[in-house]
Amino acid sequence: MRICGCLLALLAVCTLSAGSVSARDTSIARTQLVEWHTRRVPAAETVEGYVRAQKSDGSWPDIDYADTDRGGWKTYGHLGRTLEMAGAYRAAGHPMAGDPSLRGAVVAALEHWVDKDYVNSNWWYPQIGVPDTLAPILVLMDDAVPPELRDKAVRQVLGRSKMGMTGQNKVWLAGIAFMNALLLDDSDVMAKARDQIFEELHVTTEEGIQPDYSFHQHGPQLQWGNYGAAFGADMIKWATIFRRTDYALTPEQLDLLGRYLLEGPAWILWNGRMDISGCGRQIFRDCQAGKGRATIRQLEMMAEIDPARASLYREAVVCNRPGEANTFVGHKHFWRSDITVHRRPSWYASVKMCSTRVIGAETCNSENMLGLHLADGVAYFQRTGWEYEDLFPVWDWRRLPGTTCRQDQGTLVPTPAQCRGRSDFAGGVSDGRRGIAAMEHLRDGLAARKAWFFLDNMVVCLGTGITCDASERVLTSVNQCAANGPVTVSVDRDTKRLSDGQSAAGSLEWVHHDGVGYVFLAPGGTTAGIARQSGRWYDVHHRESTQRLERDVFNLWIDHGVRPNGATYAYAVYPDIAVEAMPRLCETGPVTILRQTDDLMAISSRNGGLLQAVFFKPGQVSWKEGLSVQVDTPCLLMLDSATAPGCLYVSDPTQTQEAIRIGLSGQRTSDVATGHTEHFIRLPQGGLAGRIVEVRL
Repeated sequence: MRICGCLLALLAVCTLSAGSVSARDTSIARTQLVEWHTRRVPAAETVEGYVRAQKSDGSWPDIDYADTDRGGWKTYGHLGRTLEMAGAYRAAGHPMAGDPSLRGAVVAALEHWVDKDYVNSNWWYPQIGVPDTLAPILVLMDDAVPPELRDKAVRQVLGRSKMGMTGQNKVWLAGIAFMNALLLDDSDVMAKARDQIFEELHVTTEEGIQPDYSFHQHGPQLQWGNYGAAFGADMIKWATIFRRTDYALTPEQLDLLGRYLLEGPAWILWNGRMDISGCGRQIFRDCQAGKGRATIRQLEMMAEIDPARASLYREAVVCNRPGEANTFVGHKHFWRSDITVHRRPSWYASVKMCSTRVIGAETCNSENMLGLHLADGVAYFQRTGWEYEDLFPVWDWRRLPGTTCRQDQGTLVPTPAQCRGRSDFAGGVSDGRRGIAAMEHLRDGLAARKAWFFLDNMVVCLGTGITCDASERVLTSVNQCAANGPVTVSVDRDTKRLSDGQSAAGSLEWVHHDGVGYVFLAPGGTTAGIARQSGRWYDVHHRESTQRLERDVFNLWIDHGVRPNGATYAYAVYPDIAVEAMPRLCETGPVTILRQTDDLMAISSRNGGLLQAVFFKPGQVSWKEGLSVQVDTPCLLMLDSATAPGCLYVSDPTQTQEAIRIGLSGQRTSDVATGHTEHFIRLPQGGLAGRIVEVRL
């Protein structure tokens, strides 16, 4: 599934000279735009229902025209419905295509909107949302709309939209400008608008596609499921509309669009659902499934417009179908967005972090009102994809999975000042199959150094230096997910199954729930059980219901007490294991913890062939047969000595260093003499700072 190549070589953009587009190309683009908007239209009975229900003034009784919500503006639904009707009017073969009553209803709806001139206080609606919906209505209806009505709509409504801005906002505005120019038959503006649309199809360190194929908008902030999803959808739309014309994507642009989708959003889908960490601020009902469906649809459409890689897109789609084998496996760290993804055949895990470079979360238009901690080292584990489905109203948002957090009563609304990390230490390293994610977490008097070591069948989680000067308790949440089946725990080699509503606390050796096993490598202060939790969707997202809901939730956390000073934790998660195998795991131990201090966390595989280390400061670590590694700067490091000639993987989580010197001492295998070698490694800079460097030994 992975596509290799130089990221920054994909910056070529084909620019059309003004007036160079032929009338034939314009005609083809117009036809294909109509085809795009008539691909999926409502059934005849639905459209007939719209016509019957319409009032004499062109409005509908079920739409709230007095609504002023800045996010989910209900009045906007008037135009969405009108677009559906216009699509049915022009759709070849539709029972109501060309129907005079339908034409009259569409015209009445347009007259109502233009006469009332509804404007929302959120700038996005008058400048982007409304024009982007109204313009295709006018194109679809063509001369079925009276000229004076069309001219007034173009002047009054489309006139509020001007090309400019950055990222996906720029793409939206340019698309509106193209449709407006199409209505006015202005080939010069059409050419300029086309260039503006595809100018954003390049790799950048500003807003847009990042060098690691993550997507940023609103500053250095991950936006795969929000602006990035709209970007992918719009690029596919315009690539389809411009096919077989001089407006078409260049081969380089098409290649980059495919790389973005396959190396970005496709990585965070699991069983048809988008990872919560990819959803951005849009945490609402059905968000994971809805955004997953949208991304899968984009991959399906890419197979049509990029047939050379159709098998790759289809493989990514098939892996998200129930009952299909998952062949999309691997490990990837997105250094521009502080997120790590680990994919195995039967399970998925991710860690989302933040730093001085990356904004972890945001709220806007009353969305994501509790998401302060969504990038504080949140670690999700999934097998079925249902583990966190719509759990958000009843979640305890101070115990998000993987986080170490004060149990205070302060606001959970993310603000720009709070959601950018306080430390520059956040990063990852990988060999493509296994990897590490690590961060220094600093928030409101709490400090913690956290690391996740990803292996083939487990994730080892270590924390150290947990210190807090506040009076609230500090907890590390191992998991908080939907309850599904019994909870089994082991204390002093005594195994018991917890009854409904029962919990266990103390020195738990291991816990098992819903096919996931948790082994505590340093038992103490652990609580496990299923609790009935309640909450309201409204508290998460103000456009949702105020009705109180209840769900059974599995909770597992470690209590560090009040004002901890240098507290630690150590546990391993086995995301796909039978409860019967748990006692054996405790007897053999998953890995060897070599060091767990404030300056260094390091583990090795049981046979010593793989070393994984997080150096918060320059230091040295030794493991089997006298082998040792010494570094002169903070870094994340993996050393695979199991196979000749051996490989070293290193990254700079601070993204500030120019080079690193690594010393290797001791014998690498039993038949190689003891010695010392040094490797001076130049580290990537600029937009590639933080990327992994591989060194063959």
